[in-house]
Amino acid sequence: MFLLFSNSTSLAAIQGQSSATQFDAIFWAFTVTISTVIAAYFGAIYKPRAKIIAGMLSFTAGVLIALVSYDLIGAALDTGGLSPTFWGMGIGLLTYFIANRLFANAGDKNGHSFENGSSSNSLVAAKALVIGALIDGIPESASIGIGLMESKVISISMIVGIFLAHIPKGLVSGTGLSRSGFTNKRIVLLWLFVTAVCTFSSWLAFMLLRESGPFVQAMLMSIAGGGLFAMTLQTVVPEGFEGSHDWISILGCIGFLVIFTLSHLGGKPGLI
Repeated sequence: MFLLFSNSTSLAAIQGQSSATQFDAIFWAFTVTISTVIAAYFGAIYKPRAKIIAGMLSFTAGVLIALVSYDLIGAALDTGGLSPTFWGMGIGLLTYFIANRLFANAGDKNGHSFENGSSSNSLVAAKALVIGALIDGIPESASIGIGLMESKVISISMIVGIFLAHIPKGLVSGTGLSRSGFTNKRIVLLWLFVTAVCTFSSWLAFMLLRESGPFVQAMLMSIAGGGLFAMTLQTVVPEGFEGSHDWISILGCIGFLVIFTLSHLGGKPGLI
């Protein structure tokens, strides 16, 4: 399906052959977030075993740690220096931390985008899922738009990393919401809405921040990194360990090495 949307402009953006456009920001953000919709539909239909999802979460933990290190925090440091990177990461981390506590107080013990949907109140579960996905999805997608500004090539490791990280999120949400009484159609529409918002945030970042300085760009990238880092440690790692136990170290290392390798293939960290 993605091939239908692929064009020379989008390919040029990732290969660094020409200036990126607003359509590149839309295309790549949609490409990385649509995996959540597909995975959620698959989870709703087949309801994969908990150990399978735990294994994928363990792999994803390594993917996210590498993604934060090389494509968000590392890129923010190169773009704007230590100060905006430091403050941005703190803002992103605290935003996720506070939101997670608010969801817990509202009755959602997990309060994040990997919610298992076991709550008897499907509306509460859906609200937690949407807000949790937007907390990490919006800055993720915005960082794609930022990365495409000023003719910069987009990081393949970022594209692959975000795409892979969304798969277990979709599987868990699809399975959980289906058990909460959501129809397959509602589940797909729910995540299509999240995908649309995240795609819009990438476009908006590209259009509004083209004239912004490196300080603002670096801070936004590090905000995304801080939120993802907090999510990884608070939710992805514990849930992955709960189902895979000691195997999390092996699966997580494999995930880390995949992104690490992709980020260095071109001889310049984060770019290819």
